[in-house]
Amino acid sequence: MKAVVLRSPQVLEYMEVPAPKLSRAEEILISVRACGICGSDLRYWQGENPWALHTLGHHVDNPPNIIMGHEYAGIVEQVNSPAYEHLLGARVGVQPYRVCGQCEYCRSGRHNLCKATIHMGHAQGWGKMEFYPGAYAEYCLAWGDLVYPIPEGISFQEAAMADIFGVAVHATGRTEIPKGAAVLCIGGGPIGLSIAQVARVRGAGKVFVSETSSMARRVLEQFDLILVEPRSIHEALATHLGRPEVAVIYDTVGSAETFGEALPLLAASGTYVNLAVHAASLPFNPILVGSERTITTSSNGYYEDVSEAYDLIFSRQVKGGPMITHCLPLAEYKRAFDLLLSDPRQAYKVVFTAAS
Repeated sequence: MKAVVLRSPQVLEYMEVPAPKLSRAEEILISVRACGICGSDLRYWQGENPWALHTLGHHVDNPPNIIMGHEYAGIVEQVNSPAYEHLLGARVGVQPYRVCGQCEYCRSGRHNLCKATIHMGHAQGWGKMEFYPGAYAEYCLAWGDLVYPIPEGISFQEAAMADIFGVAVHATGRTEIPKGAAVLCIGGGPIGLSIAQVARVRGAGKVFVSETSSMARRVLEQFDLILVEPRSIHEALATHLGRPEVAVIYDTVGSAETFGEALPLLAASGTYVNLAVHAASLPFNPILVGSERTITTSSNGYYEDVSEAYDLIFSRQVKGGPMITHCLPLAEYKRAFDLLLSDPRQAYKVVFTAAS
């Protein structure tokens, strides 16, 4: 089959690779019809390992020959157990990771931190392989107990957005959003916009999104939120709220600059959720976390977060379609990455698609 393989940092190749073989009873084979390029994929391309940074707390070198891609949906082509024969031919969205179920984190309900997680598109948990499975490919593995049949009227592309909405569900679940409270998202990329949408579903009042990119702002303008410039967040909050304070801040950038600018805007007993973990110092004045303010992070997601994300998409309480600015065939991977890596970016969300 054809696949886009990360051979080494910043080296992608469109090449012929062996099709995945089913080895466990729960494994199924998906004919991939849509796969999004995640922001984490760009970090893997650069040589980072964001899963390790978020979950293990330190960098782990990536092996060669990773077939990237974990935001995917498609048609069930093969199953490996009679228990999943009812899925043959079904249109499904996929949960792209599986935890061990045995470690202290899994047993205590914190399976999002399972160090033995098996993850599509990341090389995580597979041991040593010739090619690590992912969905930048014609076919990809999945698990029969971790797929979601797609209802009529929902496209493969929309279903493929469930992973980023799962991240958003988990992030918004890191703290309770007081009903009607104002929240702020630092960074208006797909994760920031997903969080903004889920926060609104969970009862937030005014939702502010800080973003400079004119291309991103054109996408954001389609949604019920308040766009602000990073340099004028204080003034915008004061204008709309009467005082420059929000109950929750979601930071999808995670830089010293964003902490310095946004932390003073957190209300008493508020929570600052950082979603972008980098190996960098973040100095701040401890008085800014007085009055029971909290700084926390958000890592991965629970199984139930993914399930909720699919429910939100299927019920159209959140919208992934307007995020997608480009649908390209897999063979145009160079153009896809160029669009996302250019400065300024020329695409908001790119999805690889196959013929239906």
